[in-house]
Amino acid sequence: MIPDRQKLTVSDEEHFRLLDYPVIEDYPSLLFYIQRNQNFNTVVYEINYTPDQILNLNEPILIHWLRYEEGVMVEKQPLNYIQKKLAYGYKFKVISNELVQFEIVSYDDIRFFLGKNKADRYKVYFVENNINISLQSVYIFAEDLGVFPQVKWAELFGINSVTDEPFYKKIVFDEL
Repeated sequence: MIPDRQKLTVSDEEHFRLLDYPVIEDYPSLLFYIQRNQNFNTVVYEINYTPDQILNLNEPILIHWLRYEEGVMVEKQPLNYIQKKLAYGYKFKVISNELVQFEIVSYDDIRFFLGKNKADRYKVYFVENNINISLQSVYIFAEDLGVFPQVKWAELFGINSVTDEPFYKKIVFDEL
């Protein structure tokens, strides 16, 4: 079942954002988050600083779950080993002290970059049609078929770095 959605206009096209899903309000260490159709629980990616407030080049991104019950966040949990290695974890390469390239382990077709924006804040970017897109959130639709859910499609929501307009992209996954 696809959840109810509200209309979102991006580049003269209509797309739809989920209704009733928790909205993760922006805060200084937030990079982006992932929500799924199975439940309201949300995977959150945050910047990881050393105690001196310098980007931790050994582990630049921290990932955890926000667990919800009846629309209210009740618990913050770390990812388990399988979630890190097969789904939501990341592989990265340090480019400089303030720039890291990474891929999500479950889908390495998009290269993401962790770098500073004009306001000197770390954000996650990817390139679409030669334009940097600042990633805000991802929605994943999967069907439970056996031990692991089979992802059917993903939606990326972000901001176009040239126009500051909302960005939307849907990726449909082929059947295996």
